[in-house]
Amino acid sequence: MSPVSDLSLMERLIPSHMYRWIELIRNLAVRDVETRYKHSLLGLYWTLINPLVTALIFTFVFGDIFHAPSPDNIPYIVFLLSGLTFWNFFANSVLSATGSITGNAQLLAKLYFPRVVLPVASVLARSIDFAFSFVVLMLFVLMYRVPFHWTYIWLPAVLILQMIFTQGVAYLTAALNVLYRDMTQLVGLVLMVWMYMSPVMYTASSHPGLQSILLLNPMGALIQVERSLMFTGYLSDTSFLWVAILWTLMVYAVGLRVFKRIEPLFAEVL
Repeated sequence: MSPVSDLSLMERLIPSHMYRWIELIRNLAVRDVETRYKHSLLGLYWTLINPLVTALIFTFVFGDIFHAPSPDNIPYIVFLLSGLTFWNFFANSVLSATGSITGNAQLLAKLYFPRVVLPVASVLARSIDFAFSFVVLMLFVLMYRVPFHWTYIWLPAVLILQMIFTQGVAYLTAALNVLYRDMTQLVGLVLMVWMYMSPVMYTASSHPGLQSILLLNPMGALIQVERSLMFTGYLSDTSFLWVAILWTLMVYAVGLRVFKRIEPLFAEVL
């Protein structure tokens, strides 16, 4: 694919005039990360500690007590950590983006820039956290000698798909949070239920009666595809990938449209 066609594709995915604000997006993302860890003793190390401790606790509860199965002889802690790594990127991005407009009310009053920049910066900031968490996941893959497959090369493409889906949800929740300030609590509750309805801590194949329902869930389908690329070297059912792609395109389009419809009300409400 030529650079020109790459640019054309990006222009369709990113709102118009966004390119001139790339430097602002980068600065806002860096500021987000610095603000979160400014007075922290461990700083970015928390991005490594949190998923690791969660994985250890869940491994004890679901692996040792409830004996949850993991496929293809993958150690359960590696299986669980992979699901948590991909899920946390989505959930943390959405939570951060939900308050991105209301949390920057003073900045919006002083400077003019497209409001759509703020949810984008929030997701980008969380991608930095994800990068550190993914390093921990790779260390566990090496430590437990989990085989590497050539299908790893497709993982970045699926991660981009997940980021686009996440961005669509982020646009939606950020805009609605301006009108309804209890969106943060609602989003947190929905994400908690959503995580347990997604194959994060268990395999979809271990519940045959619910498999289709679980994988029609876009995040469930994406996590399943990401794990398949990492641990099996093939896609067991490509139909779930197509479901994830359709959901991603629809959610992104709807989220951006809702954001643009509500955006004129930001100044009045804030």
